[in-house]
Amino acid sequence: MEIAPVEICLASELADGGLAAKRPVMHGGEPASAFFVRFEGQAYGYLNRCPHMGAELDWEGSVFTRKGDLLMCARHGATFLPDTGACTGGPCKPSTLVKLDVFEAARDDGAMTVFWRPSGHTAPA
Repeated sequence: MEIAPVEICLASELADGGLAAKRPVMHGGEPASAFFVRFEGQAYGYLNRCPHMGAELDWEGSVFTRKGDLLMCARHGATFLPDTGACTGGPCKPSTLVKLDVFEAARDDGAMTVFWRPSGHTAPA
């Protein structure tokens, strides 16, 4: 059974290297959260869980390094490529973040919007 795409936010609300939009999700039947960001003009989404110890990556919605070129776990300092989720440094290397299927499209009213297409073990809460 396919789940309908979930509207996350207006596309304009995600700034390159800016704060993440967080949403509650269920992952493997357990409550969790996901985050959505923009990097080099493209929207991405990930399960908000560091592969190292399962802690949430963000600190009050912040997931990017100060330079804005990598995602970083606020608890352990592990870094990840924003476009693939691959770990580039820290205690979780060589793992990756759980990537979500994200796309942008116009709503019926014409507003460009970020959507998540749920699949696999991650579903809307």
